[in-house]
Order: sequence, then C-alpha cells, then structure tokens
Amino acid sequence: MNIVVSPIALHPGQESILEGKTRFKTIAAGRRFGKTLLACNWLGLMPGSAMSGKPVGFFAPTYKLLLDVWTDMERVLRPVTRKANKTEMRIELITGGRIDFWTLEDQDAGRGRKYARIVIDEAAHARYLKDAWERAIAPTLTDYQGEGWFISTPKGLNYFYDLYQRGLDPGHHDWQSWHMPTTANPHISVEEVERYKEELPDLVFRQEYLAEFVTFGAGLVKPDMILTEQVPPGLPVVLGVDLAISEKQGSDYTAIVAMTRHPGSGVVYVMEVERHRCEFHEVLERIKDAAARHNPGLIAIEKVQYQAAVIQELTRTTSLPVRGIRPDKDKLTRFMPLLTRYEQHQVRHDPARVPAWFREELLSFPEGLHDDGVDAASLAFTVLDQAVPKTLTHYIPSL
Repeated sequence: MNIVVSPIALHPGQESILEGKTRFKTIAAGRRFGKTLLACNWLGLMPGSAMSGKPVGFFAPTYKLLLDVWTDMERVLRPVTRKANKTEMRIELITGGRIDFWTLEDQDAGRGRKYARIVIDEAAHARYLKDAWERAIAPTLTDYQGEGWFISTPKGLNYFYDLYQRGLDPGHHDWQSWHMPTTANPHISVEEVERYKEELPDLVFRQEYLAEFVTFGAGLVKPDMILTEQVPPGLPVVLGVDLAISEKQGSDYTAIVAMTRHPGSGVVYVMEVERHRCEFHEVLERIKDAAARHNPGLIAIEKVQYQAAVIQELTRTTSLPVRGIRPDKDKLTRFMPLLTRYEQHQVRHDPARVPAWFREELLSFPEGLHDDGVDAASLAFTVLDQAVPKTLTHYIPSL
C-alpha cells in the first residue's frame, strides 16, 4: 500500500531541530514559534512516526491543551485514520501506527505502554514532570529504544530547565537542546513582537517571546544574592534534614542539605542539596548515604510528630550524630538568619551539586509551591557552629 500524506510545511528553525541526531531533544521555544505543530509532524507524519506503523505518545500538562492538539491531529490524519476514539484519546492509522494522547494530570500517564516516540508538550508547565518522566514515561521507550522530545516555553528554573541544561552538557551524549525565540518563526511579524516588548514587563517578554529561563524574584532572596563557588576541602560539615514520609505525587519532599562554613572568611557553603519522595525506610537510607558522603559532625532533623520515629530509628541502629530540633518559630522566622547571610553575599552554592530547583525555591520563598530545601537549609545553618568532627579539630586553635 502506497500512502502519501504531505507533512505540514516547516520553517528553517523547525527543520534544524529535525536534523538533530540525538535520542532526546529539549526545545525552549517562544510563543507562536510553532512548537506544537512541529511535534505533531514528528509524531504523526515523519519517517519513524505513526505513519510508519509505530506507536507514539503525546503528553500535555492539562486536558484543555491536549484536546486542542487532538482536534488538529485528528483532522490532519483523517485520510489515513482507521479509528479515532476521543474518549480514549487515541488515533489508529491504517498503517498500523497509533497515537495515544495523555494528560500529565494523571501521574501514571503512559504506564504500561511502549512507544517509538514521545513528545511532552509545554513541559515546563507540567507540575510533576520529573516524576512522570522518570517513573512512567521513560520506561515506555525501552522496547523500541525510542526517542523523546521535551518542548515548551520556559517557566522559571524547574525540571524542564534541568533537562535543557542536560542538552547543553557534552557529557550527556544522548541529549541536545535548542533555543528558539518567537522571531525564529519567519511567519511572525518582528514588528508585532517588538510591540509586545514595549508593552510587557521585561521578564515576561524575555520568558514568553525570547524563550529565556528567568526567575521573577518574588521571594526574599534575590538572584544577585546567589553566588556559586567550589567548596574548599576539609571543612566540618552538618546536614539539615526536612522530612516528609510519602511517595504520593504532589506531597512534600524529604530534603537533605549539606552545609559548611569557612572559619576564616565566614563564608557559608551549601555543599549539596537533594530531595526525594519516599517511604520511611528509604528516608533512612537516604540520610545514611548522605552521611557516608560528608562525614557530618551533626545531623539536624526537625523533631515533630512522625519525624521523631526517624530520629529514634537512626539513633537505635547507627552511631550517626543525629539531633532532633524542635521548632519554636515559624518557617519564615527560622530562615531569617540564613537570609541575612545571603543579603551579605556570604553564601556560596557548589555549582555541581546544588540543583536548579533549590535556587527556584529560594527565589520564591515564602510564596513558592515547595520550601522543603529552604527548611532543610535553615536547620543546617541553625546547628552550623555545633559540630566539629574529630578529624577536623585543627580548624579550632584552642583544641
């Protein structure tokens, strides 16, 4: 059977993305660049797509966004469609190919399926992108050694930003990133875009039209307060642990922050930050793993309700220097001493081990969606002067 359905015409900016040879692509694109149209071409019409008889999947953050794409795809592919089921959000082609449409409001979207290609559209706007990708979507590509696209207008420094950075890192050979502002689309009037530049706030314009990763700085910590520097070796370390015992999507995270301070300059170093959604026993292992990496002089854990069981279990089964800290102030008040250090430009983040999400938390605290990392950092700073490992006593002259 010889079937011909002409792909929708692509402009040069879109064609350059299709020429990329990596398995995974991250595309930061401005509004009206044509990113969704490009993704639909790649999934439904290009060689290796559903038109070639392959199963593929399209993912969007909300049902409304998904429905718009479904409508366009169903119309374009109608001449070669065997069955289109809007209830199941599936289009089956006469070639044997299939396109499944998923909303990322479903935390298990795609689980159990196998795909040759997937696209996550408006990825920066998917609240649980990291968990959905790692736990449900990535395994769908195993059978076919499939390809994946993450395509979106940026929205702060979230997991989409992390993936974009991965595509810029030569060490991630399977990943590649593209930056495509709105004006990369030759069908969009440059004069019209310039008009919005005059009307919109600068950060809004840079994010929505220039496709830049910006932070609006609504929090107490401002972008110019966050400095990076490699941590000097041999300094005494403390761990701050903010607990949340749950694997449920949307719940808080257990966050662990490793922190130290230089005895001469007084500079505070945030050495490493991690967060996880996990059950009780995995939380214990995460804390023990962090302790093995850093040999902390003290591990501060907030001591309220169920957190006390973690402290008791670590105390009973290990020789780790665990201390329960009973909070006597609200989160904002507890953060104030560390905020003062940020304002004095006396805090440094290790550039290799402090992820972008922690920076985002700082810049949005106390109004942000999550503050687990900030809480853990506050705990660590509270006890920073109270731990001196025996192997590091040479930093204290009186000893």
